[in-house]
Amino acid sequence: MSNQAPFLNLPAHVVSDILSRLPPKTIIQCKSVCKSWLSLLSESEFTNLHLLRSPPCLIINNLDYHPSDLNCFSLVEFEDQPDHHDFQYVAGTKIKAPKGCVVENGATATMVGSINGLICLNEFDHNYDAVCLWNPIIRESITLPMLEGVSSYPNIVSYGFGSSSETRKYKVVRIFQELEKHTRRILKSNCDVYTLGEETESWRRIGHAPFLYNSCRPHGVFLNGNLHWLIGDQAGSELISCFDLETELFSPFPAPPELSKDFNLACLGLFAGCLSLCDNTSDFEIVIWVMKEYGITKLWTKEIVIDKKPADLVGPSFEVVRVFKVFEDGNILLLWRDDILLSYDSRRQILHQSGVHKLIKKIDDQMNEDGYPCIEVMEYVPTFLSLESFGIQMMESIN
Repeated sequence: MSNQAPFLNLPAHVVSDILSRLPPKTIIQCKSVCKSWLSLLSESEFTNLHLLRSPPCLIINNLDYHPSDLNCFSLVEFEDQPDHHDFQYVAGTKIKAPKGCVVENGATATMVGSINGLICLNEFDHNYDAVCLWNPIIRESITLPMLEGVSSYPNIVSYGFGSSSETRKYKVVRIFQELEKHTRRILKSNCDVYTLGEETESWRRIGHAPFLYNSCRPHGVFLNGNLHWLIGDQAGSELISCFDLETELFSPFPAPPELSKDFNLACLGLFAGCLSLCDNTSDFEIVIWVMKEYGITKLWTKEIVIDKKPADLVGPSFEVVRVFKVFEDGNILLLWRDDILLSYDSRRQILHQSGVHKLIKKIDDQMNEDGYPCIEVMEYVPTFLSLESFGIQMMESIN
């Protein structure tokens, strides 16, 4: 006890500084050391300090329909050094999705987005549509009230998650569009917004939303206080729609030039902090467009042209390709379809299967040797931001 006393008697700010540098799992264990540490680690000052120092990692959602692995989330750390991107599974971080967002019928929860360590999940099938906010590190979650309308064909349901630019309020945006089956004419188009921490704890109807392009998992892409979707108006011109989370207004702007009109093979995303669009229309090329200065449409540039696809990706089997990580040396991680992770060496201009796959196979112990898991991948920053700080009571928690 005498050896521990000097450390326990350190000033609170020094203890906070030391503990904020530890891995999340160790910090959770530190909460059990004593009451003073539990109080210290629960304060907003520590949460903010840890968030500033918390290195980003990848969070992987297993969408395979294995009873034991369905909606298991795993954290993977990586090195971001020139020509050195080792990936390492964080032991003990195989986390089940929160109970409130997963029903017994086997529907799948997908990731809408992540802001400051909070993840928005959408769990749905043709009869059910739920959304929850979740901090997987401290196992806190809240299921939002359900709204009318589900994603049965040809209806479109899409979500976006982000924070407003000035007030920094966390908001979930839901767009529901009911379409006539044969003509795809819009019968109903509603946009609703849920603001985390509002006293009403309910959705607000904003009004009409632009016609979304019905691509695979068309969740809104968050950047600069705005959410972005691919849209197609009734005249057939394809655009990108921007929803300002501060003003709660939609505004469109043009997509990159020379882009194919087949938006089923295009995907919005982020490229080193810039809005991007990945186009896999060509038989032999994957083109990544980047908006260098946000909001200036003339500055869309053809940043990357991958003209040497792997042999098994060439030909008529077109799939959506998503960019989800750009390293400091310019190398890129992409997800082809929902099950093949690709790595692009920008210097040598080589596209190959990423080494992350071997790691995922180790995590997914039920996958056969030659198979690929159906997965989602997102960059994620572990945090101790608590939903309790927003005055929310409906939670699952490990505390």
